[in-house]
Amino acid sequence: MTVQVPKTGFIELDQGQLFWRYDSPVYDKDRAESGSSPRPVLLFIHAWDEQVVYYTARGWSTLRFDLLGYGQSVPSESYVQRGCTPAVKHHDHAMEVIEKYRLFRGHAAIDEKFVMIGLSRGASYAIDFALQSPHLTAGLVVCAGGLGGFDLANTNQEIAMFECHDDYVAKGDAHNAAMMDVRIWGRGTQGNDGRLSKMVGDKLYDWCKLIAQREIAGTGGSAIPAQDLTPKAAERLSDINVPTVVAFGRYDDTSTNETMKYVAQRIPGSKLTEFGTAHMINLECPSEFNDWLGAYLDHFLF
Repeated sequence: MTVQVPKTGFIELDQGQLFWRYDSPVYDKDRAESGSSPRPVLLFIHAWDEQVVYYTARGWSTLRFDLLGYGQSVPSESYVQRGCTPAVKHHDHAMEVIEKYRLFRGHAAIDEKFVMIGLSRGASYAIDFALQSPHLTAGLVVCAGGLGGFDLANTNQEIAMFECHDDYVAKGDAHNAAMMDVRIWGRGTQGNDGRLSKMVGDKLYDWCKLIAQREIAGTGGSAIPAQDLTPKAAERLSDINVPTVVAFGRYDDTSTNETMKYVAQRIPGSKLTEFGTAHMINLECPSEFNDWLGAYLDHFLF
């Protein structure tokens, strides 16, 4: 077996620094000499560390980046000072990452395509990329996300939870904002007390507290506005013509779940799967999720 050192870097933009990372597959001799067709690269958007380890060990190349305002992607001081305007086109940032990857890989990357894999916000931006750059898109995986131009109301109880979170952010209370995030995204707005494991809850709390701190400072999370496609994605889903799978968590908020059902209905040939989780599907049930995604990716091996 050969383990490759990952390639990481930053892309300098007017809006800030965009962190990206490429992990090459762990090949064994039999697979390398099998003569099978080249695999597309898996481009993960937003919170996929465990999946990168899992799939590189199974022969897949993976590319990922932190959305601006998350992880190691930090907005510039000038962008923050001008009120974070204009809004960020995350689908364009994905293209910037691909261009940087191509420079790094050279001739080997000329004909490569990408399976766009997004969770939460990343799901919406994966859809946008597939619509804007169909010539680069081999497949699409959409998990527990939103959709540009498609806004469905949550229940009154769910709306109250989101308003409570926003109140904590407005007061500068990152701890309680993160606790409310765990309630919303971890336990789920439709889940019961005690449903979420402590390990997952603690990990999610740490993530959400950092995001809340950045939202309070105006340097990340919802403080960084995103710009939709024109026309918006909700009007164009039938244009997507690549193998697509869609997933949602049973205990996630009403709006997200109904959005995922809408996406699956409108993208030709797409398949919808319900998991017994809330928002963070891959974090709550990684083995089940990896089996599901692996079955989808098997279609690219023949």
